Amino acid sequence: MTGNHEKTSGQREKNRVTIVSLIAAVLLTSAKLVVGLLTGSLGLLAEAAHSALDTVASIVTFFSVRVAGRPADEDHPYGHARVENLSAVVQGVLLIGTALWISYEALRRIFVAGVEVEPTVWAFVVMGTSILVDLWRSRMLSRTAQRYDSRALEADALNFRADMISSAVVILGLALVVLGERLGNAPFLARADAAAALLVGVFIFVKSGALAARSINVLLDRAPVGLQERISRRAESVPGVVETRQVRLRESGNRKFADIVISVPRTASAAEGHEVSERVERAVREVDASIESVVHVEPVPTETETMAEAIRAAALGMGFRTHHERVRRFGESFEASLHVEVDAGLTLGEAHNRARELGEALRTQETRLSRVSTHIEVAEPDEGEWREPDPGHGELEEEIKRAVTEADAGARCHEARLYRSEHGLDAILHCDFPGSASIGEVHARTERIERGLHARFLGLGQIVIHAEPREVSEEFSP
Repeated sequence: MTGNHEKTSGQREKNRVTIVSLIAAVLLTSAKLVVGLLTGSLGLLAEAAHSALDTVASIVTFFSVRVAGRPADEDHPYGHARVENLSAVVQGVLLIGTALWISYEALRRIFVAGVEVEPTVWAFVVMGTSILVDLWRSRMLSRTAQRYDSRALEADALNFRADMISSAVVILGLALVVLGERLGNAPFLARADAAAALLVGVFIFVKSGALAARSINVLLDRAPVGLQERISRRAESVPGVVETRQVRLRESGNRKFADIVISVPRTASAAEGHEVSERVERAVREVDASIESVVHVEPVPTETETMAEAIRAAALGMGFRTHHERVRRFGESFEASLHVEVDAGLTLGEAHNRARELGEALRTQETRLSRVSTHIEVAEPDEGEWREPDPGHGELEEEIKRAVTEADAGARCHEARLYRSEHGLDAILHCDFPGSASIGEVHARTERIERGLHARFLGLGQIVIHAEPREVSEEFSP
């Protein structure tokens, strides 16, 4: 709720400053036009035309800010912020047209036909007032643009700061005209107004061209200079990232979107790869908080992976599930053995062909492998639903507990649960062993117990023994 309230209040403030700026532009344009026509000053008329376009630009900004503030929807998943960039292009094109007209008229007055200018005190009052008003609304727009990172308001603020300079040039031109009239023998000063207008035209052309070019670059998805390289370096600094393979950027208003492709060790799990991608997203936001990134993870072999890990990863990439990968070195070559899981519905010939294909593919990928031996196993079926048997199996559970102790005198089974499945009765046993026993020893003992239970209870299917350490005090109790 707080975020939505801040967004709403921010939109209201941006709307308010655009309205104030629009009203100021209309008043200044009217004043400059009237005084320019009365005095015949091309500089003033140029400024009036400039202010008129500022009015148009303010109207465009007024509507673009409202449209850009709309949230993303199904048709515009990246939002509507690029309307601000489009608005800046429109402003730039209008200003370029005005600058060309002003420059043409100024050159005509300088070299072809001069026009008598009659500067009055009102001309200086209007231009002085224009500078003060532009200073005020430029600061107002700039503060709001920085607070909400608005491209359209930033363009308006820059525009009005430029207006202050051009107004000062017009005042200088008018002052030189007045000086020429008083000296009486300085005809070149009579053209100072036209020269000032020419400077205004050139200034507007350069400024508006740069504004339009920046906005067009955004609309054409040109990446900000240097940002891709900074993102790439920051992503590669994240633990778990082998390299940054690609960074693509696009801007929309005050937001940036990044598509990043990174590589991670192929031995990493899917969960580990996802965690690395999230760390990269957080790291990219440290480079620029306005960036929303999507990170694609690609697995690659690394120099640090063992031969067994390389075999497991390569087999998984080819659609094989393997385990118990062992690699032995003989001189300059290696021999590998592994267990390959296949579908129970395959014939021996089909399963053997699958295992042979895997071996050939592994030797092709790893030239140091001289031989690959595979042990074919039936893949475990997908887990089905377990159903508890009738309560009358309590005696069988107790008998299984006793059978565990008979198979291994050092093991105690304190819980036995039976579930009916497609295999018959599956058993989950909780047994404790001496806490000082090694895990290898406990594993061998649990396998011995399982074989004994299968031999004694032919109706048992899958047996899972959960080994727990026995307290030291209990190990030595009589």
